Amino acid sequence: MTAWLLLTLIGCRQSMGPPDVVPDETAQEDWGATLREVVTAKGYVDYDRLEQRRDTLDAYVAWLADPINWEGKLTRDWHARYLNAYNALVLYQVLERDRPASVQEPRRLIPMDGAAFFLETQFKLGHDWLSLSEIEHERVRQRELDYRDHAALNCASRSCPPMRNELYKARGDLLRLQLDQQMARWVMDNERGVHFEDDVVVFSPIFDWFAGDFQFLSAGLDLCTLTSQFARGKKRKRLEQAAVEGCKHRFGDYDWSLNHASVDEQ
Repeated sequence: MTAWLLLTLIGCRQSMGPPDVVPDETAQEDWGATLREVVTAKGYVDYDRLEQRRDTLDAYVAWLADPINWEGKLTRDWHARYLNAYNALVLYQVLERDRPASVQEPRRLIPMDGAAFFLETQFKLGHDWLSLSEIEHERVRQRELDYRDHAALNCASRSCPPMRNELYKARGDLLRLQLDQQMARWVMDNERGVHFEDDVVVFSPIFDWFAGDFQFLSAGLDLCTLTSQFARGKKRKRLEQAAVEGCKHRFGDYDWSLNHASVDEQ
């Protein structure tokens, strides 16, 4: 019964897009330029500005949907492609749903917060139709086996790791640098990443939700040691000391409200 229900729900998924536009060869470049305009220094999104630049987002989503743009690519090139696709499709769905207060707000078939947004809506990527959940788990996490991807994927919520204001690069050395930078930004962010409460380290709940990724893919490092590798200054020293003392920690709360940039976050 469970398998039958799952197949039924998959068959009833909502297809969103692609937009009825014909992207030109500058679609990626134009979308990259838009990211620099709409993503703030603190990694939030100016959705008012994004609405004004909606044409570049639509063109990029249409570009992702064209099978020709997925042909002749080596699988190592797809790591950055899927990261970029996920982040763009999250923003695209936010606009298509008229900017809900939270990505957990839309409702459809599955009675679970966020199901309509992440599981029940699919997008065309080349020859495939994929949900955001499938992109994240099947095309990124389970294929790339890189815990830093958790710092690179942005779910349009205030507690998500800071969003990057540029596209991820397909070249391995550049992508590695970008992922290291994203981990550093996340760890150094006291609200969304890691902070201290007296002698207790407080981690984003993402470190709990995907504990297996962080432990297994770091060869068994505790969270204090792992995050200290991306921290700087006093925070790095405190994390290193916390690791020596057994890494006493807890996980914070998660704010699912839309990551729209407030005036002081512009």
